[in-house]
Amino acid sequence: MKKEEQKAEKYFKNLGFKNIDYEPKGNRTPDFVINDEIAVEVRRLNQFLDGEPLEKVYFKIVPKILNLIENYNTDTHTKSSFVSIHFSRPSIVNKKDIKLINEILDFHSNKMEQKKRYKVGAGLELEFHPSEKKLEKQYWIGGIVDFDEGGFILSNIYKSLKLISPAKYNIIQPYKSEYPIWWLALIDHISFSPLTKNELNILKQSIDFNLKFDKVILISNSNPMIGSEL
Repeated sequence: MKKEEQKAEKYFKNLGFKNIDYEPKGNRTPDFVINDEIAVEVRRLNQFLDGEPLEKVYFKIVPKILNLIENYNTDTHTKSSFVSIHFSRPSIVNKKDIKLINEILDFHSNKMEQKKRYKVGAGLELEFHPSEKKLEKQYWIGGIVDFDEGGFILSNIYKSLKLISPAKYNIIQPYKSEYPIWWLALIDHISFSPLTKNELNILKQSIDFNLKFDKVILISNSNPMIGSEL
């Protein structure tokens, strides 16, 4: 059972449901069936960029840079520096960028006591902060700043629901007749805390598209005992 499914199960158990059957049809929809009549699909509620989850775009950018930084000259260094990666989307790390990053790492190796910031390309910069002590490696990751994360929470939830709900409905449609009721449970990775009553009302009023499911539930990622129903 995935983490999102575990949190959804906790939420439904906290509501008092006893008969919660996980994957009753095997490795296909629905994820749960409650009381033999409520089919539940579970998914992460996350942000998107151009129809693609932000974390998926993130993994196309960051690992390549991390590999260059963390494996640079680990044997002969006498001083260390923390490196922060700053990027905005869309950002693609190509061969030219990799060459430039290596050149920056070489160049900065003679300026280890300085705090400096280097532009790699459009929407990608490296910032260096000297370490007071020599560390195991010459360069250590000090932070990763994604300028496309955050924003207005309710607006981000609205945009994600507009993509997620029809996509999930397309998955369940061939099997919809198997159960009279279908719910969509979304583990909220957008808001940092459960929505307030006022925020929930604003969100409900702003939704001008068909959610497709009989009920959509936003379950808090930090506290899966708490959820909001749309």
